Amino acid sequence: MPTSSFNKEFTLNTNKAVESFERIISTPKKSIKIDRNLLSSETIKRGEQKVKQMLSRNVTSEK
Repeated sequence: MPTSSFNKEFTLNTNKAVESFERIISTPKKSIKIDRNLLSSETIKRGEQKVKQMLSRNVTSEK
């Protein structure tokens, strides 16, 4: 994961680099189908709780 000091500038200085970059940005990403029927409401709530804890940087659970 890039930090605030991550340099986002780059140079494509060869034809091979340009062709590779064009191929990467022009190739559509394959979508992944998620079967939501496999998830229970309890699993979803548990996942939401973990995300909330990570975002708030709270170590203790909110019960």
